[in-house]
Amino acid sequence: MLTGFLGAGKTTILNRVLGAQHHRRVGVIINELGRIDIDTRLVKSRAGDVLELAGGCVCHEVRVQSELWAALAEVARRARPEIVVLETTGIAEPWSILDGLEGLGDAAPAVASGVVCVVDAEAGGAQLARHEEARAQVEAADRIVLTKLDLAAPEAVVALHRELGRRNPAAERASFPPTDEGTAELVPWLLDARPAARARPAHGPHHHGQLAAIAYSDPAPLLAAPLMAVVERLGEALVRAKGFVYLAGEPRRGFLERAGLHTELRFGEPWGPSAPVTELVLIGEGLDAGAIRRQLWACRAH
Repeated sequence: MLTGFLGAGKTTILNRVLGAQHHRRVGVIINELGRIDIDTRLVKSRAGDVLELAGGCVCHEVRVQSELWAALAEVARRARPEIVVLETTGIAEPWSILDGLEGLGDAAPAVASGVVCVVDAEAGGAQLARHEEARAQVEAADRIVLTKLDLAAPEAVVALHRELGRRNPAAERASFPPTDEGTAELVPWLLDARPAARARPAHGPHHHGQLAAIAYSDPAPLLAAPLMAVVERLGEALVRAKGFVYLAGEPRRGFLERAGLHTELRFGEPWGPSAPVTELVLIGEGLDAGAIRRQLWACRAH
């Protein structure tokens, strides 16, 4: 299981592994808020929520946990993988997934072989202090991978290590630079089965539902500056934002992302033959869906 809080970099880690020449058959299940986000260079074909990936791997998207067990069985049937990687949502509670899999007994389509938690070195300390989901993910892990070390202040990294050690002293902590050598080390570290005895926290994670996801879709072109102002005004309440943006006067597909402490609007390829449309998912605390939609409508160019 590959888990970690919103924007920590789970998909980036997964893409690095899938893009490497590791000669393994890997099944991938994405349990995410929004679309499958596997690097397009890895995708060979798509049928519904199933992607055929380079190297004979298969990726299946699930939106709720009730679909997970069927997806596991389907991935096993299609690809006969050596290992299946489940990338959880950013607000997942790994223990509930592990408990559900264990509860299937002999009917379980797979056996859990480890929990890897991705932690944003820059924003992770604040996330652990503020979000119970982030704490639950760290406490369930047997391995922790730190990302965005290049963005984090040294004192923040020291404090984060201290907090991770306090919450899960048994978990191995690692990081892998974005080099060929780093990726070569990452692949076996993530894919090799290394089950560890994880003692469940006495308090147990409880989902209070304080984080909500808001989906916004709009075929009208938006203005960039007002759009970014809406996102910035949400401040710390907005913990994750991601999606495509149709901007007035811009032939290229925009991509808006809030991850950790950073908000970015970047541009990709020109829109294809289909009509351009803005499709955003915003996740945060106490977000007012109606207010956000009204404010985004005010960003329309016409």
